[in-house]
Amino acid sequence: MKYKFETEKIANYLMQFKDKLPELYTWNAKIEKLVDLGVITQSELNSLNNQTSYEKEIILKKKVNLKLHEYYKTNKVLFDNLCLWIIKDWGGILTAKDSDTIELVKDFLETDNPKYNRIASASKVGAYMFPEKYIIYDSRVAYALNWIILSEKAGEIFFPIPSGRNSKMTAFEMSVLIRLKNIQHYVPKDISEMDKRLYINQKDKTSYIPEKESYSELNYLIKEISNKLWNEEKSKMLYYTEMLLFSIADREIFNDITNRLTLEIK
Repeated sequence: MKYKFETEKIANYLMQFKDKLPELYTWNAKIEKLVDLGVITQSELNSLNNQTSYEKEIILKKKVNLKLHEYYKTNKVLFDNLCLWIIKDWGGILTAKDSDTIELVKDFLETDNPKYNRIASASKVGAYMFPEKYIIYDSRVAYALNWIILSEKAGEIFFPIPSGRNSKMTAFEMSVLIRLKNIQHYVPKDISEMDKRLYINQKDKTSYIPEKESYSELNYLIKEISNKLWNEEKSKMLYYTEMLLFSIADREIFNDITNRLTLEIK
């Protein structure tokens, strides 16, 4: 990892929520298509739909993982369709053409340093297929992690946040909070300096990990946090930490921001 973070501080912040994860995780995707895709039986579908969102997700992580690896070797059509289910039905990302998404996944799996473009989509497949190596890099995960780094003084650099639609997160946009925290960095030496093109963009460069490096850095950091946060299998499967960050982003993190943030106008 090129960038320095105080992982103990990040893990300590998350420690207050870790035991509540089964209640905090409420993502409840439709899974009926998995019967046609040969991932689960009708009987398993009925059983899963009676589980909590958390219990269902942990079971699906393992079942989908096995079929992804099987289909990757034996059946490209089923593999592609299962990837589309992960991104569209499970992940709720519906705007892109299926052919473009399939090509995106192919590119992701064939490189050790995936592109940032549409990383929220591609990393969903990566995280299901290689849970010890990849996490899902979406707006909620990055938002929660950035706030912890900022509020706990756990680092001096932050992760770019993929676009998202959550109204609470856009109300308190993380990039603005980070800029306010480092306001002196944005003060021009002379008022004419602000006439330069891309003034803010140039200033931001020292505050954020470059997009092309951000995913590999995120995975590395989550591995370190997971080792401090969980024991045994949970410390190896990065999705436990990812699910925790995802779950607290628009409620617990929002509550923390609104309770702790003060702004004094001089």
